[in-house]
Amino acid sequence: MSTRDGLVIGSGDSYTCALLMEYLSDHRMLAYHPSVILNCPRVLSNHEIFFISASGRTRSNIEVAKMARKIGLKTTAITARAKSPLEEVCNETFNLDYLHNPQSSDISILEYTATVTFCMALIGIDINLNILDKIMKYARQQVDHSGIDLTTRFKSILFLGDGLSYPLANYGALKMNELFGLGSFGYLLDDYYHAPLFSLKELDRVFILDYGKVKNSMAVNFQKKLKKTHLAYYFQPPSEVSHFENVLSSIFVIQIIGLTIAEKLKIDKPYYLAKKRLLKLSSRLIY
Repeated sequence: MSTRDGLVIGSGDSYTCALLMEYLSDHRMLAYHPSVILNCPRVLSNHEIFFISASGRTRSNIEVAKMARKIGLKTTAITARAKSPLEEVCNETFNLDYLHNPQSSDISILEYTATVTFCMALIGIDINLNILDKIMKYARQQVDHSGIDLTTRFKSILFLGDGLSYPLANYGALKMNELFGLGSFGYLLDDYYHAPLFSLKELDRVFILDYGKVKNSMAVNFQKKLKKTHLAYYFQPPSEVSHFENVLSSIFVIQIIGLTIAEKLKIDKPYYLAKKRLLKLSSRLIY
């Protein structure tokens, strides 16, 4: 598909996907959280609107879609569920076609990877599914060679990114919140210097995601300076690769970090599934 200008709307994981699409399209497509548009509807004017929502049931997305339909804008839903409420109020729907088990605890990981891959294709990024195994092996090697130290319980998990890796830093933080129920935060690297850096504690785990293999990137320089006083783990995609390989490499690194932490701490169930009351509260607020 050719690149189409427009607004990409989503919340939670879906917002990080939307923001990724903004960066990949050189900001020809703009990412918005639905709450921003509900507070300022004129943002919608004269744009084609794309909604990213795995469930197709997020209430705020549906409200914005109804608003857009009322003023005659074209709307497209990108979901993983057929016949969802979002589909009913959009002009067009793309249902992601992949095998999944609705009862599996890794469903959100599958949905995110499939959604990002589809959205990259939508804006004209070349997709090569034949190299997924190669990308996964590289990501696993990066995590294995990093020697993540988990000899003691960590206090917080931080993901730092710059440019294309910034949306993925936010994705990493959201996943660690869900998996471990610990404070986890994603920061734009340049913002992190200004204030959050002062809250850094010895037991925090810092993961720095680079957007490419650049000798003197901001991420490389920060990791070199930080490691003098604090342990920080640095990850970068393979050199001179496509956007597809670059993005999937970082996504797999994040997912393997989660798996590695769970294995080393002998955690066999995601925190969010164990906390039934919080899960019900989350669902009531979102849907």
